[in-house]
This record gives sequence, C-alpha cells and structure tokens, in this order.
Amino acid sequence: MNPLITICIPAYNAARYLPATLSSVREQAFSDWELIVTEDGSEETVEPMVRAFARTVGQPVVFQRHEVNQGLPAARNTGIAAARGVWVALLDSDDLWRPDHLADLVACARRLPAADFIHAGSILFDSESGRELELRAPSEAAVRDYPRSLYLGDYVVQPSSVLLQKALWARVSGFNPTFRYVEDREMWLRCARAGAVFAYTGQDTCLYRKHAAALTTHAGPMALASARVLDQHLDWDAIPRALRRLLTAEAWTSAGRIVLRTTPRTARDCFSRAWAVRRSPRIACYWLATWAVGATRNR
Repeated sequence: MNPLITICIPAYNAARYLPATLSSVREQAFSDWELIVTEDGSEETVEPMVRAFARTVGQPVVFQRHEVNQGLPAARNTGIAAARGVWVALLDSDDLWRPDHLADLVACARRLPAADFIHAGSILFDSESGRELELRAPSEAAVRDYPRSLYLGDYVVQPSSVLLQKALWARVSGFNPTFRYVEDREMWLRCARAGAVFAYTGQDTCLYRKHAAALTTHAGPMALASARVLDQHLDWDAIPRALRRLLTAEAWTSAGRIVLRTTPRTARDCFSRAWAVRRSPRIACYWLATWAVGATRNR
C-alpha cells in the first residue's frame, strides 16, 4: 500500500545539517510517509547517513543520486517523480520540522478537500546561534488577496513548509531547472495560474535555517531571475495590467542597476526589456548609462 505522503529532500554537500533534518522527520507525529533523498552530485556522499537513518524508522527510505550536479529544481523533480504518495512534502536538507508539522498539514487537507497546495508558516533561525530571527508566513490580508498577494510577494511561502499534490506538480511540469534562484516563487506562481487552491495551516511548524552568506555575490543572479519570473507572467489576467507592467519594468530596471558595473551588456539588455514593457525617462537614462560604462571600459 502506498503512503499518503512522500517527503522529498534534495541534498547537495549536506552532511553537516542533514542529520538534524532527518531527526526532525523521524519525530513526526504523523507516520504515514515515505522518504526520498536525492543527492545532487555532491563531492562527499551522504548515502551512508541515509542508510543508517533508514534502519531507525519503519517507513520506506529511498536514496537517489545525480552523478553530476544539476541544481536544486532538478533534484526536487527527480525525487518527486519517484514519489508514490498522493501528497509530496518538500524539505530542504538543512531545514527542520516541528513534530506536529505533517499532522497539521494533513488535518488542513482533510478540512479543505479542494486544496492542492498547503503550507505552514516558517520561523527563520540563525544557523550558528539557533536564535529565532523572524516569522515568514502570510497575513490574513494576504491570504484573502490571493493570487494577487502571491504575485506581489506579500504571500510568503518557504519551500520546506509545503505539502502539494503530486498531480499538481505534474500539471505544471514540475520545477523549472533553468532557474537556479527564486525557483520556488517561479513554481508557486505557475501553480496559482494553473488553478491551484492554496491553504495555510495557520501554524508555524517549519524552521528555516539562515546561513551567513555573501549576499552581494548572489544579488545580480537573483535580481535577474526575479525579473524573468515577472516577465513570464505579463499576460496573467488575474493581475491588473498596469500593475503587471509596472512591477515587471521595475524588476528589470533593478536587475540592470545591480549588474551595471560588472556586466554592462547584461545591464543594457535589462534596461531594454524594461523599456519594452513600460517606457519612462528613468529607464532611458539607465539604458544610456550602460553605453557610458562600456565606453569607459573600452578606453
């Protein structure tokens, strides 16, 4: 008999934090699950760790491996493709669940049978100290304003808090492997456009680990990916046309400003895209600035 839920954990160089993550799975009050760990071309495999964990639980545990790193979206897709459960619970290899996490999600699914995308609230905590930093969960107003609030970024959903039907994942063709940043937001918006019914448990049962990172290193690629996400929804009639055009143009402009000094050609393309969506003197000034930067570099 197939389990109700398949827990999918993508893992890349995950040895440091995976034991705590697996322990939080073992401690779940709800027990009708299987676990799939998909290692994505790591330098040091966690397979022995996963095999050892499997001996401590009665539920099925599957280990998969990409020999070459393919990225987080592809690793998620590989795990979900093998899932036998009707529902898929997403969990990153360094995040944690409180013991009632799955039970609350299932209770919400039974209370709202039309829902096919259910999530909890997430508590962001510092990886080194364990100190709780902030709550990431939608407000009541954001829930009422769905899907507009999701498009605006006011409806916040962390991947490790999500329980979605495998049929929904198949309907939207899974996570997009071309997105190495904001792949979760890209996926959520496609789910919403496909008619997914979102439901929030109202419980903050996911613990999202915050690492110290050089954000400036990732700022450019993240801004470019965010602009791409909005650009592919310029035709979404559920969102007012003027708002779609304004936010997309602003996203491309912001991305261009971030990469202007390092890659002026990319910045020029960003400003051109912004201009194509919504013409304004400010965008024109930024576009002209890319030529000035390029001319300075070519001297």
